[in-house]
Amino acid sequence: MTRTVHLPKPLTPDDRLAHISYAFRHTSAPLGWRGLRVEHDTPQPGSDFVHPPLECLMLVLTGDIFPERTEHRCDDARYNGDGLPHAMNLLPPGVESRWRWRNTLSSTHSTHYQLSPALIAKVAEEAFGFDPARVHFPVRYYDQTSPEVIDTLSALRHELLTGGPGGRLCAESLANVLVVHLIRQMSNRQGSDGVIRGSGGRLARRALRGVEEYIHAHLDQNISLADLANVAQLSEFHFARLFKQTTGLPPYQFVIHQRVERAKRLIAEGRLSLAQIAVDVGFSDQSQLNRHFKRVVGVTPKRFA
Repeated sequence: MTRTVHLPKPLTPDDRLAHISYAFRHTSAPLGWRGLRVEHDTPQPGSDFVHPPLECLMLVLTGDIFPERTEHRCDDARYNGDGLPHAMNLLPPGVESRWRWRNTLSSTHSTHYQLSPALIAKVAEEAFGFDPARVHFPVRYYDQTSPEVIDTLSALRHELLTGGPGGRLCAESLANVLVVHLIRQMSNRQGSDGVIRGSGGRLARRALRGVEEYIHAHLDQNISLADLANVAQLSEFHFARLFKQTTGLPPYQFVIHQRVERAKRLIAEGRLSLAQIAVDVGFSDQSQLNRHFKRVVGVTPKRFA
């Protein structure tokens, strides 16, 4: 009689929280980012646990303080020795991993990223024309070979730690860029015709006008990349690329500039407080308005008034 072996069901980002030995100080869960979860952990002096399989591709970015005396195991990959600062660990979906480490000088910290299979499949197909089922990512430990991947992970970490000032639009745009870099540089398709389809061109004038009208009508809302791509009737990846080639700005920066322009008009009218203006133009609070206004205009809203 053949015995059936029941493999553990891969964990969702929410389920994972009950299976790890520490808590997170920051998480993107309440920010509504689609296709990814980003979490920044509480500093830990050491750890030793077996991580269950996940349904998502997982990345871990180390910071200035990094683990020492590590022992990692995932699938057939092993790592023994000290970690590295500003380096990336990559764990493919569906495999168990062992994490053992300590730090003899100070508590270490890291940022964890989970990319959904749906996001990876969509970018693989839309950007490269790859069959998503044939795109795989081998285990990597303390990898520093890709400045593009490290920079994009760092940008997402900054977005999380500052409260998500760029909104869903910024985070989801960065997630698309991250997956492109991962497929090009760290997948089994690395170096194999990693040319982006339709890499030239600009948005049609009618599509651009429709997107601008949508932005102006929904400026006080948390606009997503999917919202704008649907208006333009393009995939999210190709929309973001064509929009930047047409306007010179990525979509989330364009939206921030439009919010600042509307704030300038409302400030000039003199009828609303700066706190109310911040909310009315789509910033989460007055501090976000102050930061972006000064960056774009060169002076604070109070000085502008």
